[in-house]
Amino acid sequence: MREITVFDAVKQLDLNVFCEVMFGIVKDVAIQNELKEALQTEITEEALQQINEAALREGHQPLSCSG
Repeated sequence: MREITVFDAVKQLDLNVFCEVMFGIVKDVAIQNELKEALQTEITEEALQQINEAALREGHQPLSCSG
């Protein structure tokens, strides 16, 4: 399984969850390049598995690793 980036992942979210995630990311960065860097961060297979387990517990669709 290839690693995906945060950007790959957020593109798969429904609008409400996307907005929550992006708001949190934007609050943590000071400049545009930091936002770009945050979105280019790779999510490991282990982290993706944890994200998907949490998503399923909360009734959301799991993320795909296809990017």
